[in-house]
Amino acid sequence: MAAKTKTEEEVTLKLLVNKDTNKVLFAEAGKEFVDALFSFLTFPLGTIARLVEKESSMGSLTIGCLNSLYHCVEDLEAEACLGTRMSKEMLLQPANSSECYCNTLKLNIDDTEPT
Repeated sequence: MAAKTKTEEEVTLKLLVNKDTNKVLFAEAGKEFVDALFSFLTFPLGTIARLVEKESSMGSLTIGCLNSLYHCVEDLEAEACLGTRMSKEMLLQPANSSECYCNTLKLNIDDTEPT
């Protein structure tokens, strides 16, 4: 095993799994993992739709009608329907109200540009 570099940090998660049913019976996690998990609750739906589609390693994922709604907004002519191009960008790449907090987490998957 290679030695850890100074910039490499660990996020701990221990799982007790029932091998017969392949279900998690118990989970024990460090503060960093729990903070990252709770930060997912702060994501705007537009960010979730974009990340699921563009960053998923499992192929195309569908979250109810959210993907369809996101594509409809992408295809809109911004000036004709929403007034300005900025309005369209605010819907497609909404700001996260907890952005400052999320940027301090060890695990941060939100790729939205900081404001």
